[in-house]
Amino acid sequence: MNDNEKIILIADDIELNRAIIAEIFNKNYRIIEVENGRKVLDAIAVHGRAIKMVLLDIIMPEMDGYEVLQAMAGNGWLKQIPVIIITSDSSEKVALRCYNLGVSDMVKKPFNPEIVRRRVENVIELYAHKFDLETMIKKQITTMEEQEARLNQANSFVIDALSTVIEFRSGESGQHIQRMRGLTRYLTNNLVHLYPEYDMEPAMVEAVASAATMHDIGKIAIPDSVLLKPGKLTDKEFEVMKTHTIRGCEILETLDYTQDEDYFKLCYEICRYHHERWDGKGYPEGLREDEIPIWAQIVSLADVYDALTSERVYKPPYSHEQAVTMILNGECGVFNPKLIACFKECVNHIRDNLDENTEKTAGEGLVPYRPSSHVKPLRLTDIEEMDTISERVMWLLEVEQEKYRVLSEMSGEIIFDYNLLSDRIEFSEKASDIFDMDTQIEHFIKRIQESGFIEQEQFKELIDSIKKITPEQPFFRQELRLKLKDSSYEWYELYANAIFDSDMGRCISILGKITNIHERKKRSDLLYQQANTDPLTGLFNRNALNKHIYAVLADPVLKNAAVMIIDLDNFKAVNDNFGHLYGDGVLKEISREIRERVRETDIIGRIGGDEFVVFMENYGDESVLEKRAEAFCRALRKRYEEDDVECAISGSIGIACFPRDGKTYDELLVKADQALYYIKKEHKNDYAFYRDEIRQTHFHSVLSEVDA
Repeated sequence: MNDNEKIILIADDIELNRAIIAEIFNKNYRIIEVENGRKVLDAIAVHGRAIKMVLLDIIMPEMDGYEVLQAMAGNGWLKQIPVIIITSDSSEKVALRCYNLGVSDMVKKPFNPEIVRRRVENVIELYAHKFDLETMIKKQITTMEEQEARLNQANSFVIDALSTVIEFRSGESGQHIQRMRGLTRYLTNNLVHLYPEYDMEPAMVEAVASAATMHDIGKIAIPDSVLLKPGKLTDKEFEVMKTHTIRGCEILETLDYTQDEDYFKLCYEICRYHHERWDGKGYPEGLREDEIPIWAQIVSLADVYDALTSERVYKPPYSHEQAVTMILNGECGVFNPKLIACFKECVNHIRDNLDENTEKTAGEGLVPYRPSSHVKPLRLTDIEEMDTISERVMWLLEVEQEKYRVLSEMSGEIIFDYNLLSDRIEFSEKASDIFDMDTQIEHFIKRIQESGFIEQEQFKELIDSIKKITPEQPFFRQELRLKLKDSSYEWYELYANAIFDSDMGRCISILGKITNIHERKKRSDLLYQQANTDPLTGLFNRNALNKHIYAVLADPVLKNAAVMIIDLDNFKAVNDNFGHLYGDGVLKEISREIRERVRETDIIGRIGGDEFVVFMENYGDESVLEKRAEAFCRALRKRYEEDDVECAISGSIGIACFPRDGKTYDELLVKADQALYYIKKEHKNDYAFYRDEIRQTHFHSVLSEVDA
């Protein structure tokens, strides 16, 4: 095995997926492709640490991604080789399971190739840096062990501690340790000078500075998936990270060291309490003020300053001035006021001397992490500037495109792909045969609005549906009337699925299909009409009338409403003299007369032979109802003549109002029926409102005749 060889192992059962990923990395890495989990393990067994990254799919034959991760963990390979999952499943359940199994990162399909390249290179560099640190620490320990006879007890303790730490996979750098020692020394000396109550001999100051290097020893016990994560930690991950204070103390307690209990106490208390804060808002115990050992307070402030002014994988360094301002403004937590005063006194001295000392000793310790100099800032146009993909990928894409075309033609459906970023849509070839349009349309929104391809109201609904899609709800359906080549319209069902850029969090494309449902829609409309309309007049039948009026009356914002029952006077004579067929024609004519005198929001229906109902909501005042009733009465005065036989008909109307006369449709219908009976008994071809005095009179219900 060539130690200098750099391999990326790609595991996916779909060749096109492997080819596209390989194209991203083949210039800088040797690529090994496998189609199942079993071959992943075989490749690692052969190539070992030459594999710098495993890009792993979850769903694969023989052995899936989860089983691969479990096997790698069992063999200790996950500690040496990072794994990034590339999957289309972004659920929290899947992510949590993968991270618990030890993956370094997850990438959701579809992905931006340039972002994937950066994330992979970052993780590879982190692992390489970690490996270098471990190697350097082992070398340091060997050197320290060789000089053991000449080291004092404190150095001997550090050697034992570092020997234990290496088993927990240390990740700190030499310069960080050096800076922490120098910062702690300066702060402690200045604190003793300004505040004599902190009585420390020079040896004690050096002991505190030496013990400060042990403050983060517990991070060795933190899982790599948390410790080496490049981005922001989740709340759960941060809780894991916070345990490094306790874990560090557990490591110290395992050491067989009893020769200098005072030094051990310093190390222990610094390790445990360096994240406590003056106001009690720190961890792990929430100590406050002087409950926190003073050396832990000093190391805490030194650690915050060094973290701010140092480069991290998740942030660039702040300037010295920015760091000082943030600490003094309380942006990094509350510190001991005396310690802050001390910090102000020596802060410039710290800056000047620490930089000088770091330059002198940089070569003596571990090399801190630095991103590769060739990695340039990411731009959104990078993907557009990438080199042309290889012939293999192009061939595979052409094969997939041909499959896509054949399947769409066989299904009889029209497939489309709408790019939201460029406002460009592409249809399958069938679209050009049915609609008067090209298969590829630029400026889609404008072109569709101008062409009348979709009716305006439905187009607005479509745009609203697109605006409402989210990664959690990426699907929607809509029925549309679309314009055909002959300018007629037919019903189609659109089924769409949005594709989101997992890195940017925005919708980039909508894929879908358009299916002709015109005949199904006609049958559905016919069934609806048969179930809800009167076959003779086309008005609502009694069941549909009830349903619609019940719905309106249930609306809490309804102000008022009226139910009018219209009954034809002397209609029986028409049927008796001219026949029922002639009478049907009269009923159709009457229904047209009623339709012409109602608003679009009014509900009308036929509830019996010659009985009609008109329901008016939010009519204003009673004068409006009077004018409407008078108009109906005038329109219904008809005279018919056939073979010297003459018949005259008219209309009588009973009216009940909501909420005065009742709050339910049943109550209003009964009272309108009483008013109708009253006016027919008094004089026909007129109208009457329900009044209390009408209730006292005996009446014969028109509705009872209908129901019978």
